[in-house]
Amino acid sequence: MRDANQRLVDGLIAILLMVIAVIVMFYLSIPAGIVFSVLTVIYAALLYARTKGAHLHLFSYKTKEISTMIPNLLKSLDTPILIVEESNRIIWANKYFENLPEMSAHVLLPSSDTLLDGSFSYANLENEYLSDRPYYEINSDSGDFRVRVLCLNTKHKRYYAAVLYDISQELVLSKELHDSNVMIALASIDNASELAQNGNETFRLTSAKISVELTDWAKEFNGLITEFESGSFLLIFDHRYLDRMEEDRFNIIDRVTDLSAGVSSLPLTISIGVCEESGTISDKYLSAQNALRIAFQKGGAVSIVKTPDGYRSYGGKTKSVQKQTSIRSRVCSDLLINNIESSSNVLVMGHLRPDFDSIASNVGVSKIVSKLGKPVNIVTDITEGNISNAFEMLRGIAEYEEMFVDARKGMDLMTPDTLLIITDASNPVNFYSQDIYQNARRVIVIDHHTLDQHLKETVLQPYDIDPNASSASELVCEMLELLFPENILRPEEAQLMLTGILLDTQFFSRDTGSRTFRACAFLRNAGADSAQVKTLFKADISEFERTNRFIENKSVFRNSFMISYFDEDSDPQNMVSAAKAAEQLVNIQGIIASFVLYRTGEGISMSARSDGTFNVVNVVRPLGGGGHFQSAGAKLSQDGAPVMNMSVAINLVKEAITSYLESNDT
Repeated sequence: MRDANQRLVDGLIAILLMVIAVIVMFYLSIPAGIVFSVLTVIYAALLYARTKGAHLHLFSYKTKEISTMIPNLLKSLDTPILIVEESNRIIWANKYFENLPEMSAHVLLPSSDTLLDGSFSYANLENEYLSDRPYYEINSDSGDFRVRVLCLNTKHKRYYAAVLYDISQELVLSKELHDSNVMIALASIDNASELAQNGNETFRLTSAKISVELTDWAKEFNGLITEFESGSFLLIFDHRYLDRMEEDRFNIIDRVTDLSAGVSSLPLTISIGVCEESGTISDKYLSAQNALRIAFQKGGAVSIVKTPDGYRSYGGKTKSVQKQTSIRSRVCSDLLINNIESSSNVLVMGHLRPDFDSIASNVGVSKIVSKLGKPVNIVTDITEGNISNAFEMLRGIAEYEEMFVDARKGMDLMTPDTLLIITDASNPVNFYSQDIYQNARRVIVIDHHTLDQHLKETVLQPYDIDPNASSASELVCEMLELLFPENILRPEEAQLMLTGILLDTQFFSRDTGSRTFRACAFLRNAGADSAQVKTLFKADISEFERTNRFIENKSVFRNSFMISYFDEDSDPQNMVSAAKAAEQLVNIQGIIASFVLYRTGEGISMSARSDGTFNVVNVVRPLGGGGHFQSAGAKLSQDGAPVMNMSVAINLVKEAITSYLESNDT
């Protein structure tokens, strides 16, 4: 009787092993899996017949033969297999499993029974089985394996089997496939087409040297580069080299800048757009174009690597030359006209705490809309004392009597066909009314700050976001000049727009190019007078004294940076005073950038200014801010929460400056 019971147990174990064999064979080969399935069914039938009293010698012989054959077959498979019981004892393993030297830092795989407390413990195998995952992967000195867990139930016990498939070669091939993935990059000499059109001989010589430098750079990565039009290059290379490019922070940008400085008085720079997304060659090319466009929106002299989740930015140490073309303005003007004409009404909006450039560019856009015969309103804070002189200047002009509305009235004016035009702001957090922005079905953005946050899909492209422009007023002037050959501005409107340009250029001391003076000439012909502008900037004695208090707590950091703070109150006027204080501090000899911190009702904010040799955006961006090369600001945040303590805020600014300097020294 005992022999019969033992034979029955042996038979059941044989069936369990055969089930494992069937699964393994189906994974390796479907025909082999079918054969083993048939054998398993036959064996189970023979075992059943034997236990029911069928004592045919033929059946007994075949059953015993298969009982011996299946374990031997499984032991000879070159796929490691083991079976573990609840006590963590290995009750069976084939020789390929026994020969594996080590599977994890904690488990030495045995050639005899032992307790397991690592990857192949009973508890771990049970958890993996219950997770419903088809497999899990492990790494060992013997290689990389994909482990499939099987549950084996008997009448009294449950066992777990682990079948290991060696995927080392598969991973090697997968990595090689990933590394050899074709990458597309586009490089462009900033302002190449404009300078070439001017017939500049020096530019042509410098451009040729830049082409050679780019070719040498591409050879470092076994890449292929070709110039498909003047100043524009297409680069093809393997993905394996992208990490090295990023480790070098795309130093080709600085190499080109140094090269141009040695042979040309023109500050030539390059911008690069790289695609790291999957898809066809055509998809990658379009993605690289998109990355290059983002680089232009950031002011040029940067490299943008476009990823499925966003982008990574490198460079930005060199201030790019201001673009001198009206092509972009013409394209954006066409977009503006087409959408204005298809709208029932238009709302124009700027940023929070509007300044002269914000309100002046609003007025310029509203002039375009009025000229096209569509109802228009400017949504702004009409109680803002900082621009009270602007409202006073427009007082008495009939079309402005009901032009300005607050956010609540703006929401009431919205319809499904309303077009929203935002000027002097491109980061949603700075928009005057979030409700209007979120509810507008069509939005056009006109701004001269870098684009640091994603805009929603309802924002129409191409954006007129050009960090090389001096101001939003300059961009709107270009549109007015393109759309209406005759001068349509009143002297008061022209005066206000000139004030916006002078404010953001600090009376032509920064971010000024030929476009800026061309816009000023346009405004001068419309009746603007720069001498009268100064009266709009005059501050009363209390404002003057308040600005000076922002300078009292100043200190020099790392010999070249001035940091100051004001922590007495959270008056809304603090933002204006901080900006004025930052302007004064950056004019101190030896100071290349200033950072003025102040308190608001929402936490600590900062105003930053540069003398033109240092990109303050690269410091404020990690702190939650934005802006452009010489002028930036931030509402300081840490781990997603606003900073409330002034000492913490000062340390964060110092750390951001240090981090940026060190990253560019490596």
